[in-house]
Amino acid sequence: MTEQPYSAKVMDHFLNPRNVGEILDADGIGNVGNPVCGDVMRMYIKVENGIIVDAKFKTFGCLPAEEEVVLSQGGWEEIAGVAVDTKVINSEGQETQVAETYKRDYAGKILKIIPFISPFNSFSVTGEHPVLCIKREWIKGARPSSLKCGWLRVNEENLFLTTPDFIKARELSEGDYLIFNVNRQVVDNSLFTKEMMRLVGYYLSEGYITAGGNVVAFAFNKEEGEFIKETKELLEKATGKEPKTRARGNVIEVYVCSRRLAKFLLLHCNKIARNKSLSKDVLLLPFTKQWEMVETYLRGDGDIYRRRPNNSKTYRIVTTSKSLAIQMQEVLARGGIFASIRQMLKTGCHIGDRKLKDSLQYLISFKRVRGHKFVYYNNKYFLVPIKKIKGENFKGTVYNFQVYNEPNSYLVKGFAVHNCGAAIATSSMATELIKGQSVDDALKISNQAVAEALGGLPAIKMHCSVLAEEALKAAIKDYYNREGQHGASAETRPPLTI
Repeated sequence: MTEQPYSAKVMDHFLNPRNVGEILDADGIGNVGNPVCGDVMRMYIKVENGIIVDAKFKTFGCLPAEEEVVLSQGGWEEIAGVAVDTKVINSEGQETQVAETYKRDYAGKILKIIPFISPFNSFSVTGEHPVLCIKREWIKGARPSSLKCGWLRVNEENLFLTTPDFIKARELSEGDYLIFNVNRQVVDNSLFTKEMMRLVGYYLSEGYITAGGNVVAFAFNKEEGEFIKETKELLEKATGKEPKTRARGNVIEVYVCSRRLAKFLLLHCNKIARNKSLSKDVLLLPFTKQWEMVETYLRGDGDIYRRRPNNSKTYRIVTTSKSLAIQMQEVLARGGIFASIRQMLKTGCHIGDRKLKDSLQYLISFKRVRGHKFVYYNNKYFLVPIKKIKGENFKGTVYNFQVYNEPNSYLVKGFAVHNCGAAIATSSMATELIKGQSVDDALKISNQAVAEALGGLPAIKMHCSVLAEEALKAAIKDYYNREGQHGASAETRPPLTI
């Protein structure tokens, strides 16, 4: 896909938009939004003697350079590193492809949105960036909870009957539900049998490659007899060779010489604990197979915890690989399990008299059964409430990109967001076209005229030019309302859309 969806003039008006900002003493203000795709804009006009002498607009959402986007092969990529043709995941859990990338200077507020579960997945956007959500007040029957909690109490069935929508990040509130999704594609592969997936799980936790890539080995505590026995059986089935064991203090090593198995595990799991990660082949398998891997991974690097005796079980896994932690969250989500990730700094560790370097670790925790629900799953996506929203002043470069297909959305650390580069370009061009025009003449400027002035727009982006026209007409309507004038007919002046 090398086709360029936008003309050079569109790109110029996106990267170098004219008339961005607001007019504090504006004579007319138009607010419009597209509920289908999430594009939003506000247009300001200043009028003197019936002539529009100034016009400005505000409409764009972007992300700081270090914000991370979900890739289709699993894991995250900083948005500054996303390139044309990069494959990403959209809000519906489908693979899509980057058509254009953008960056621009920005000075203003950046909002950090912190989910109630897994603050590791917090993400930052500009206040105008559309985020897919369900606001609590949209849910039928929502009512006050208690004096201790300001969130409205909701019914699960009514929550599931409420359709999510894209709204500006600055309109989000604590307690509103974010939409979390992952790659929903399923591709089975006969190479990954139940036994092989269990071996993969043991490899992720206890395995390593040695002897120049010829030997696959596993290290267990000598008390883990059941795991040692199963690993030996799995190795023999995979290689046709009888594994060997050796003892080193409290450690029992299980190993087998098999270059073929070593290459397979390197291809699909990588090596060295902090670098281990899963291939796309593994990430797209049916969840029933993936769970076999999770189960044995838990045996090696995990435990089961109950905060109180009557609490439901919490499963916990610790890894030094950030990539693997993120991928395990994605794998579990494919099975309807929302996992939390917590980053921890491990300090003061020793092996004998040798002090180890401080290191980052990632704790993955989840429940299969919950007594109290905070996160909801409707078999399509998760609904995760917002715990907190923090605003920070920002000055620097922000980034965004355009994908080829509707719904023109992508995932930021798992949460669905949207933006359309054409919305900025059409707003910029519309303000240029109306300056110096009479108010009545400005009303005659159509969306087609805006698109033509930009050298044309792709068919799926024509709604952006409509949005610019609506914002202009809404601003003029507001001007007429303030002035008490009726210079244009009711048919010409559409109702203000907010």
